[in-house]
Amino acid sequence: MSSVPLLQCAMDYISLWPALAMSLKVAPEVDIIEIGTPLCKAAGLDAIRAVRELLPDKLILADFKTPDVGGLEAKMAFDAGADMMTVIGGAALATVSSALEAARAANKEMLMELTGVRDIVARASEWREIGVERMVYHRGWDEQAFSRQWVEEDLNTVRQLIDMGFKVTVTGGITTETLSFFQPLDVSVVICGRGIREAADPLHAARAFRREMQRLWGNR
Repeated sequence: MSSVPLLQCAMDYISLWPALAMSLKVAPEVDIIEIGTPLCKAAGLDAIRAVRELLPDKLILADFKTPDVGGLEAKMAFDAGADMMTVIGGAALATVSSALEAARAANKEMLMELTGVRDIVARASEWREIGVERMVYHRGWDEQAFSRQWVEEDLNTVRQLIDMGFKVTVTGGITTETLSFFQPLDVSVVICGRGIREAADPLHAARAFRREMQRLWGNR
């Protein structure tokens, strides 16, 4: 049975205070606050701790895109207050396994971040065998800068991942106008960053996003 995807807002800032202000502003209308990769690098674990203190009941994802020492970095994220963290798709299987083990030990979740992965379905089979459940299908910032558009091939890949049993998050320049592209699929989470953060009224933009998601998926 399909359901309305969760809405995640990416805090892709390079300093903590604007991220905290925006997190507070949009929290009433989003399900997951993402500590974006730039913010993870700029403010580290303090960013996770601060958002957790401000929003104790909100889901938090730390977008570490961990390439190595998976178990340690996952534990660091979870100990700081994150509910979820990401491992980059190019990481060794041992890194994925150790991060997954740390997530299970903490009763948290680890997601594979697919940026740059070329043979996604083949790699996904390996990850599924060791118990990975979640993936982030990502049209990256740099790809967007080079006008890389969402195409039918993306939809087919996401569909295959869902059919394999994965819960799939989609992200990458998604707007209320492009949400309908994903409507045929039971995606788990939709991430919106700039479409919310850079709006004149971010809370209103988040609410509009949620309403459109409800319209598209709520009556299927």
